[in-house]
Amino acid sequence: KPVESVYSDAKKAVIAAASGQKKKRKVAVSPRGGGRKRNRADDESDTSENEELEDDQEEEASDDDDDEESESEEESSSDDDDDDDDDFQAAKSSKKSKRASPSGNGTRATKKSSSAVTKKTKIQIGGKSKSKKKTTKPTQQSSTSTTSKQIKTALSTLAKHVLPPTEEPGLKSLIAGLLSSYRPPKPIQLANFDSNVALVVTSPYTVNLHSLAEKVIELHNENPNRAQLALLNLLFRSVGGGVDTCFPIGGGATATAAAEDDGEGEEEETDLEQMETEDWATVVTDLVDDMRHAPANQILLCADPLGAVHQQNTLNRHDGGGNEKDTNEEEEEKKKGSKQYALGAAEFRKIYQEFWYILGYVALTEGGMATNTQQEGEEEEEEVSGSSVVRLDAELVKELIERVVELAPVGQPDVRAGAILAAISMSHAVLDQSAQLVKKMDVASRQYQAAKKGKNTSKAEALKVRIDSLKRSAEDLQQVVMVNFVQGLFVHRYRDSNEHIRAMCMESLSRMTLQRPDMFLTDKYLKYFGWMMHDKDHHVRIAALNGLLQPFKAVQDAQEGKEVAPADEFLMIDKIDLSLLENVVGKFLSRITFAIKDPKPEVQEVAMKVLLMLLKNGFLDDCDDDEIWDTINQRALSERASPSVRRDALYFVLDQLEAFDDDNEESESSERKRAQQLDAIASYAAHAMTNGPVPIDKIKIEVADFIVQSLRGMPEHRALVTDWSAMLRAIKDDKSATTAHNVKAGDRADVAKQRILVRMLACAAQEEVGAVADESFLNSDVDPDMANFSEKAKKASMGREHETLSIALLKALPNLLLKFKGDTDVISELACLPRFLVPTVFSLPQRKQDFMSLIKNLGEIYLSSSNDDTLDKTARSLSSLCKGNHARVTESKAQLRKVVVELRDRIVELMSSDDATVATSAMSVVNSESEFASKSARRRSGRKRSPAAGASPATEKTSLTDDDTRGSADADTEYSIFLNVKRLRILAKKCNLSEFFDHVDDTNNVNQLELLCNFVCDGLNSRLRACKPVDLRVNEDEETAADKLIEDADVLAAIGKSVYEGLQLILSVTGWFFFSYQEEEGLVKNKKDLVDDMDDVDDDDSSIDDHVILRLRNRLLSLLEMCFSQYILSSDEHGDDDTTVAKHSDEQIEFADYVQLAAGKITADLRVLFPKELSDAENPLLRAVALQDDGRLVGAFVRFISAKEHLFRENENEAKENKILPQSLLLPMGRAIANNWARGNRREAGVFLRHIASSGSTATSIVTSTVDQMKKEDPVRMLESQMASLRQSYENWVDEEPDMDNEFPSDEEMKEFEEAEELHKEQFEHLEQRGTQFSKKLGVFGKLSDDRLRPALNGFIREGVRFSFSNLDGNGEDTLVLGSRLSFLAILSKYASWIKKDKQAKKEIQSFMDEKEFELRAHEEFEDVHVDDLAALAAFRKDLGLKNLPKASANVSVTSELDDEEMDDEASDGVNELQSPVASVSSRTSKASRASSVQSRASSRVSSLPALPEGDKESPQDSESDDEDSHFSAGSSSKNSSKRKSQTQNTYDENSEEEESDSDDESSLGLGYSQKSKKARRSK
Repeated sequence: KPVESVYSDAKKAVIAAASGQKKKRKVAVSPRGGGRKRNRADDESDTSENEELEDDQEEEASDDDDDEESESEEESSSDDDDDDDDDFQAAKSSKKSKRASPSGNGTRATKKSSSAVTKKTKIQIGGKSKSKKKTTKPTQQSSTSTTSKQIKTALSTLAKHVLPPTEEPGLKSLIAGLLSSYRPPKPIQLANFDSNVALVVTSPYTVNLHSLAEKVIELHNENPNRAQLALLNLLFRSVGGGVDTCFPIGGGATATAAAEDDGEGEEEETDLEQMETEDWATVVTDLVDDMRHAPANQILLCADPLGAVHQQNTLNRHDGGGNEKDTNEEEEEKKKGSKQYALGAAEFRKIYQEFWYILGYVALTEGGMATNTQQEGEEEEEEVSGSSVVRLDAELVKELIERVVELAPVGQPDVRAGAILAAISMSHAVLDQSAQLVKKMDVASRQYQAAKKGKNTSKAEALKVRIDSLKRSAEDLQQVVMVNFVQGLFVHRYRDSNEHIRAMCMESLSRMTLQRPDMFLTDKYLKYFGWMMHDKDHHVRIAALNGLLQPFKAVQDAQEGKEVAPADEFLMIDKIDLSLLENVVGKFLSRITFAIKDPKPEVQEVAMKVLLMLLKNGFLDDCDDDEIWDTINQRALSERASPSVRRDALYFVLDQLEAFDDDNEESESSERKRAQQLDAIASYAAHAMTNGPVPIDKIKIEVADFIVQSLRGMPEHRALVTDWSAMLRAIKDDKSATTAHNVKAGDRADVAKQRILVRMLACAAQEEVGAVADESFLNSDVDPDMANFSEKAKKASMGREHETLSIALLKALPNLLLKFKGDTDVISELACLPRFLVPTVFSLPQRKQDFMSLIKNLGEIYLSSSNDDTLDKTARSLSSLCKGNHARVTESKAQLRKVVVELRDRIVELMSSDDATVATSAMSVVNSESEFASKSARRRSGRKRSPAAGASPATEKTSLTDDDTRGSADADTEYSIFLNVKRLRILAKKCNLSEFFDHVDDTNNVNQLELLCNFVCDGLNSRLRACKPVDLRVNEDEETAADKLIEDADVLAAIGKSVYEGLQLILSVTGWFFFSYQEEEGLVKNKKDLVDDMDDVDDDDSSIDDHVILRLRNRLLSLLEMCFSQYILSSDEHGDDDTTVAKHSDEQIEFADYVQLAAGKITADLRVLFPKELSDAENPLLRAVALQDDGRLVGAFVRFISAKEHLFRENENEAKENKILPQSLLLPMGRAIANNWARGNRREAGVFLRHIASSGSTATSIVTSTVDQMKKEDPVRMLESQMASLRQSYENWVDEEPDMDNEFPSDEEMKEFEEAEELHKEQFEHLEQRGTQFSKKLGVFGKLSDDRLRPALNGFIREGVRFSFSNLDGNGEDTLVLGSRLSFLAILSKYASWIKKDKQAKKEIQSFMDEKEFELRAHEEFEDVHVDDLAALAAFRKDLGLKNLPKASANVSVTSELDDEEMDDEASDGVNELQSPVASVSSRTSKASRASSVQSRASSRVSSLPALPEGDKESPQDSESDDEDSHFSAGSSSKNSSKRKSQTQNTYDENSEEEESDSDDESSLGLGYSQKSKKARRSK
C-alpha cells in the first residue's frame, strides 16, 4: 500500500494536526466521529506479524476529514417518462410510539402485514488482517475484463437515464453515489479503508460504499432526521421514484453540526417524527404515482431479481394481453437494450444490498454508542493486564431497521421489496457481527478456563469482564434481529402476495441458518422451509428447498476442504449439527419427494440434490415407504427429467443394487465385476419398463440412453460405459433379468434386458466417439443442412480410445448381428455401430475377415428388414463404409452393389404382370454377362427386345399391366413392391445409386438407373389408372365402369404406399443426377469464383431438349398429375343429385387423399429443386429444367387443400390440436411459395394465406414464417397476395350467406337459420381477424419493414375500394346488388394505420373515394342500398380519417392514377384477376338455398385454382403450359345463379406462352412492382 507515494510527510503532518488525535495501536479513532473510537472487531488470537505490519501502516496513514462528495464524478441525464405500471394502493401505517434515543431522535413502530425477502449478502465483517490483505488487491478485478467493462457500461447508461444532469453523488443523492461506485476509489479512500476498517472486501464497490456509509452514519450521529431522509430518498429513487418525490434535505454537502442552519430559498426539511399517518400515505401515493410513469428500463430495483423489464413482460404474459408474436418482435427490436438493462439492474441490486449491509456494519461500529476500549498488551493470549469492554451501537442499527420496516406494508410490491431488502441486509450485518462476538467469547472462555487452572487471578478477572461484555453485546445484537427482523418483518412477509418477496424471505432465513445455526437451525425456523415447499410459485419452492440443502452442502464443502469464499468466511459452519434437521426431514420427506416431479425442472434439480444429501448422510436409512423409493428411482429413466435429475436418481438405484455393494472388493475393478454391474443396471431398467401391461414392442428402449449419459456424468462409475469388453461380455452372457431384490423379473424382462444392453452399447459408443473424435466424423453421412454442429473446438486426432473401441466392436459385431437377427429393436441398435468405427482399423490384415463378415451381414439384414429405423441405420452404415480411403472401400462398394441389384431385380419381377411381359424399361437392357445381372435377369435375357427404331431406350414406355391387372393383383404382391421400393428409396437418399448401375447407351447417356425409374413410373401409372375415380356421367355408356375400380382395402393401402415411396425414389434419383451435373460442369460457385468469372460471362442461347434430368423430371410430372387425378368430387361440387355420381367406398376416398397428399409433398420438393429462377441461368440445361409450367400441379394441390379446409376450422376448436394436418398440407405449399416467391403465384399464396388465423396455432406458425420470407423476397408481391386472399374469402363468405326459402318456417327451421346466421357472422369476424394479422406483418412500431410497401399500399387501398364499390360479377356482368360489397371496407380498414401517416396517399384515396361514392349516389338504385352497407362506408371513412362526402356534391375532381392501362393489368397474375366463386346475390334480391350453403361450408368448395380434368383422358406433360395463375376458375354452389353467367369448374384457360409472358411481366394494382426482363435477370 504505497501511501508515501500519495502524500508527503508535510501533508500527513498537517492532516494529523488537523485531526487533533494520534492513533494508537488497536485503538482506531474515527476521523468523522467527533473523537469517538472505532471498534476494530479483530480476533483475539490474531497476533501475527501481519498485524504488526498493519499497525505500522496505520501509523503512516493519515486521517482525512475531507468530504469526497465534491470530488466524485457521475454521469447523469434527464429522466424520461414513458411507461406505465400497475396501480398499487399504499398501505397506511399505524401511528408511531416515540422513544428516547441516544441522539435525541425517536422511531416509531408500525403495523406489518406484508413479507420481506433478501438475497445472500456479499459482504462480511471482522476479517483477519491476513484475509483482508488477500482480498484488498483484487478489489478492482473481481471479474473478467469483458464482463467488468459491460457492467460499467450498463451502470453508466442507467445513471444517464435516471439521474438529472446536475445531480452529484453525496448525502443529498445517495443514488448517484451507488451508481458511481463502480469507479476506482481515490487513493486517500483506499489508505483510510486499509488502515482503519476491518471489513472484508468482496466486490469492486466495497471501498466506495464504505466511504458513503461512513458519511451517512456521521450525519446520523449529528442529525438523525436528515440521515434517515437521505436513506429514504435512496430507497424511493431506487424503485422508480423521481426527484420530485424525494424528501427535501437541508444543510450543506458536508452536513456538519455547526453549519446546519437552513439556508434561505431552500425547501423546508421534513421532520419524520412529526409526520402523521395521512402524511405518510400522501408521500407513498405520490411515489407510486411517479413509479407508474417511469419506463421499465429506467427502474433500478424491483421485486423481480431479473429487473423491471422482465417483471413487466411476465405480467403481460400472465394477463394474456396482446399478441405473442408481436411481443416477440418487440423484444427482438429491443434485444440489445434489454440485455444491457438486465445486466445493469442485476448489478445495481448487488450494490444496493451491499450498501445496506455496510451501513449496518458502520452503524454498529461507528454509531454514537459504539466503543471498544482495552489496555494495551503485547501478547493478549498469554497475559491480560487489564479489562476490556466491547460495546456496539445496537440502538442505532435497530432504529435504521425500524425506519425502513415502516414501508413494508406498502401495497406497491417494488417499494416493499426495496424496504425489505434493506432491512434484511442490515440484519445480516448484525448477525455476522454477533457471530464474531460469539467466536471471541468462545476464545475468551477457553482463555479464562486456562487462566483459572493456572491460577492467574488478574488475567482471569480481566477475561471474565471481557466475556461479560461480549455476552451483553451479543445479546443486544440478537435482540435486534429477533425482535425487529424476525418478529417485526419475517413472520409477516414470508407469506407476502408477491412471489419474489416470499422467495427473498426464504433465502434470508437460509443464510441465517448458516450465520447463526445455534439460533436458527432449529425446528422453530426450519418448519418454514417445509411449509413454503407447497408454494404456488416455483421461485419460492426453489428457495425453500435450498434452505434445507445449504446446511448439508456447507458441511460437505468443509469436509472436502473447499476454499471458502470471502463472503462466507465467518459463517459458523463448525456449529452446524445436521441431526437437528431430522424432525423437519421426517415430516416433509413426502413433499420433498413429490418435488422431484415438479413441473419446473429447476425445482426438480434442487429437490433431487436434497434427497441425495439425505441419502449420503443416512437420513433415509430407516425409510420403508416403497412409494418414495419408487418415485425417486423412476426419475432415472424419465424423459421429462433433466440430465442432472436423472444422474442423481441413478445414484439411488445403484445404492439399492447388490452388484454395487462394497462388500466384494476383491475383484471390484475387474472386467467380470463391471459386467455384473452393467447386467444389474440393465435388469433393473428392464424390470421397470416391463412392469405393466405395455407390449414388449412398445417399450421405449431409447430411455437406456439416459443411463449411459448419467453414468458418464459420475466420475466413480464412468469406466462402466467405456469398458467395451465388459459391455460385450454382459451382452453375450445373456443372464436372466432380476429385480433390485434379486428376484427373476420374467421372460418379457429378459428380452427387454438384452435390448437395453445393446442400446447402452450403441449409445456409449456414440458418446465416446463424440467425446474423442472430430464432430464431422459423426456427421459424415448426414446432409450438412440437417447436421447439428456445435461450437466446440475440433479435435485434431481420433485418439487411442477410439481405436480401442473400433477394434472391440469390429470383432464382436458380425456375431452379434447373427445372434439378434430376428429382433428388430436389437438389430436396429447394432446396425448403427459401424458408423462409429475409425476407418484405420479396417485396413488391418487381421481384421479383414471380420470386416467382410460385417458388410455381408449388413447386406442380408437390409434385404430382409422392413422396419424403417433398421433400414435407415443399416443404409447409413453401408454407405459410410463405402467412403474414405481405407483399404476395404472396394469390398464395401461391391457389397452395396449386390444389394442394389437385388432390389432392382425384385422390383422388376414383382411389377411385371406375367412371364410373357417383357420389361423393356429395365431388364431388357441388362447385359447377361455382367457380374451385376441377377439370375432372374439372365433368365429373361433371351426374351429381351430392342427399342423401336428412332426411339430413345429411356423414353420408350413398356406396358407393365393390362386391363386385368387389378384382377391378378393381390395385397401380398403389392406390399412386396412397396417394401422393395422403400428399401431402394432409403438407399437413394443416402448415396448416388447411379454408381452401381451400368450405362446401356453411351450416346444418349442412358443409365440402367434411369430405365429402372421409368419402369417404376410406368408400373405406378398403370396402378393409379386402375384406382382412378369414375364419374358415371362421363362414362355412362360403360356399364361396368364402376366395377373396374379396385376396392380391396389392403391392395389400395399397399398401392398408396408404393406410390409415395416411388415418387420419393424418382425425386431422389433426379436430384442426384442434377447434383452430379452441377459438379461436373462447375456450376457451383463461391463468391470468389463469381468475381473472377464476371468478365467471362457469355450467354449460351442454345437449348437442350433431351437429357436424363429432363426425362426423369417429365416422368415425375406425369406421375404427379396422375396422382392428383385421383381427386373425388363431392355431390355438392357436381351440383347434381347424388344418384348421378359413382359411389366410392371409404377405402377409395382414403386412398385418393393419401396419394394426393404424397403428390403435394413431392410437388413442393420438385418446385424447390427446379425453381423458376433457373430460367435465367447461363447454362442451357439449368434453363431447361426450370419448372415454369407448374400451374396444373399448383391448381390441383390447391383444390385438394381447399377440399380439406373444413378440417382446419375444426382443428382450431379442438382441445388437442392435430399438428399433422397443417404440417402435411400447408408446410409443403409454404416451402414451394417461399422458394419461388420472386415469380410466385399470388393466387396460390392467397389461398395459403387464408390459414394465418382460425386454422390452429401450428397453421398460423407455418403461414407466418412463410410470410416473413415472402416479405424479405418481394414485399409488394406479398401485399398483392394478401388482397387475393381477402377477396377470395370475402366472396366465398358472401356466397355462403344463409337464406330462408320457406315463407312459413317452422320453429326448427328458424332455429337452424339463426344458427347459420350466427356461424356466418363468426366467419366474417375471422376474416377481419385475418386482415388484422396481414396488416401487422407489414411492419412493427408503426414503421413499415420495407420502403417499397409505402407506395404499394396506396394502390392496395384503392384497389380494395374499387372492388368494394363494384357490382360486377366474375364474368364482368352487372348482376350484383348495388353496394353489396361495401362490407369489404370493414376488412380493408385494418390497414388504415399505415395510410394515415402518408398525407399524399391519404389525399389520393380521399379523391378516389369521393369519386366512387359520387357514382354510387348518382346510381338509380341508390335508394336500395342497405343501411348496413352505408354504415360500413361511413366507418371506413372515419377509420382512415377521410372527410365525408357532402350530400349535395358536384362532380369530383379525381387525382387517382388508376388509369385504363392499370386496369388492364388486372387480367394478369395480379390479385384483381382472382376468380373467386361468384358471390351469391344479396339476400335482399336472390340467395342460394340454406341447404346448399351449409353443404358448401361443410365441403369447403374449391374457390381458386383448378383441378386436373376429370375423366380418363390425361393431358400430355409437354403440352403448351397454361399461365400459372390463369387457372383460377370458379363455380357457384348457389341454385339461384340465373342472374350470372354460368362457369365451368375444373377447366383451364389455355393461353399461349406469349400471352403468359405478357401477362406476368407486370403486376396488377399499380403497386410499383415489375419484373426485369429475362435477359437482364440472367446471371451465372
